[in-house]
Amino acid sequence: MKILPLYILREHIGPFLFGLFIITFVLVMDFILEILNLIITRGLNAYTVLEMFGLNLAWMLALSIPMAVLVATLMAFGRMSADNEITALRSTGVSLYRIVFPVILASLVIAVGLVFFNNLILPDANHKARLLMTQIYQKRPTLNIKENVFIDEIPGYHILIKRIDPRSSKIGDILIYDQRDRIIPRTIFAKKGNLEFSADGNTLIMELYDGEIHETDEKEPTQYRRVTFDKQVIFINEVTPELTMTGSDYRTDREMSVERMRKEIKEIAQQIDPQKEKLNSLQVSLDTLPDVAPGKPFREFTQSERQKFHHKQRLLRERQQTQQVIQQSQHRINSFKVEIHKKYSIPVACLVFVLIGAPLGIMAKRGNIVIGLGLSLGFFVLYWAFLIAGEELADRMLITPFWAMWSANILIGAAGLYLLVKSAREIRFLSWSWLEKITPEKLKKLLR
Repeated sequence: MKILPLYILREHIGPFLFGLFIITFVLVMDFILEILNLIITRGLNAYTVLEMFGLNLAWMLALSIPMAVLVATLMAFGRMSADNEITALRSTGVSLYRIVFPVILASLVIAVGLVFFNNLILPDANHKARLLMTQIYQKRPTLNIKENVFIDEIPGYHILIKRIDPRSSKIGDILIYDQRDRIIPRTIFAKKGNLEFSADGNTLIMELYDGEIHETDEKEPTQYRRVTFDKQVIFINEVTPELTMTGSDYRTDREMSVERMRKEIKEIAQQIDPQKEKLNSLQVSLDTLPDVAPGKPFREFTQSERQKFHHKQRLLRERQQTQQVIQQSQHRINSFKVEIHKKYSIPVACLVFVLIGAPLGIMAKRGNIVIGLGLSLGFFVLYWAFLIAGEELADRMLITPFWAMWSANILIGAAGLYLLVKSAREIRFLSWSWLEKITPEKLKKLLR
């Protein structure tokens, strides 16, 4: 009885490896353009290029493996259906569920392996890749800065520059979020500036002109400071023109394990509770304060009325600042929760793609690699669009992180189950006869 499951699984191995190679190759080709640019502009040696490629291969595999499962399922069942093997098996009393079961079991094994990979290997690979890219970009930072694109390669800084002159290193309309050793970032605006290295080449100097600094006191979040300046100089130390790999304890959400992210969520939640209590207290104080001389011009206020007015304004500012602190903390919690769900939802896509790929492959009755890759690409683009849109909605706190990351699996999985049941009952409701009419000659004529 083991012959049939082993045969079906063996039919998937070749298409899976081929699909994995093709999909990873496509991702590598997109990434290799950036590597070539770095080789030309930064003078990287072969070891650094291989190290950078190896570290970035981790996230490529996390994406390509589920898609390769879909390619293998479509091609294997398409070939078996085209050769009437599915029909022969079902005529002997073997149900479609029994035929698909070994592949479902294998997809579950792959999904479990990907969960461990995403939680144990991928975060460290992403962390080391970011550190390596940071060291590479810090050799000549102006070459990597793009207009209207956030620069996140420098640890502790998020920089947005709207105007750049690469020849003179002059920049304009600068926005900087400084989060070095801070929970609440310091925000810096400047109309123009300049980038240059110190004489020893170890420090990046950012000269900013005509700007403002906005920051919240972390020990007393109700205290908010706004400072204007004509000139402000920011020194970013340990930036060397030579490539040196350094360590860093700072990690983004994509560089953390699930356990570490849950610890971060717990710590942030503990910081939110006192802020909520303070917000309630401020609201009670505001509700008990009567209006100060309603309808009376401020210039006619008495000294006592002015004191009451300023006291109420101070309470209103504190309430607004406390609300901002709570909102920023909740936004960080949402970001961590989205990443946690993503580490599980993408591996589960292996099972979802088997459910949708098996009935489609059987109905298509074609084992063609072009058809398999085409259908796989369509479903994966749809799946990825759901993830991107869900993450954006979750960041805006319009939907929960669970629905942001799992809606694609639920919808596509439900559609796959529906198709699988219809196929098991031999109900033909989807025609693929138009594929038979597409010959290479007609395709060339259509493209011309």
